[in-house]
Amino acid sequence: MRDPRLESYCEQIETFFFRWKGRPGSLSPEDFARVKRWFSEGVSVEAVLLGIDTAFQTLQSGREGEEVNSLAFCESFVRKALQQRKHDSG
Repeated sequence: MRDPRLESYCEQIETFFFRWKGRPGSLSPEDFARVKRWFSEGVSVEAVLLGIDTAFQTLQSGREGEEVNSLAFCESFVRKALQQRKHDSG
């Protein structure tokens, strides 16, 4: 059975990630598993998008020649965004 909430969550993250990369694409099996885990943990899509945004901005501002190739690079940024959102709302 398909979960439309999970599908929407994945699509939003995938679209945002590849918009930052500047090309079309689809999530790797590892990235899809990571997104499913975030969904099952209740990580908001807003926290994920903020984490991805911060990861790309951080990379652009400091490390020439490097590239964000997977959501694994964004994981720590997503966790920080999640903690910040919890702190701000609590």
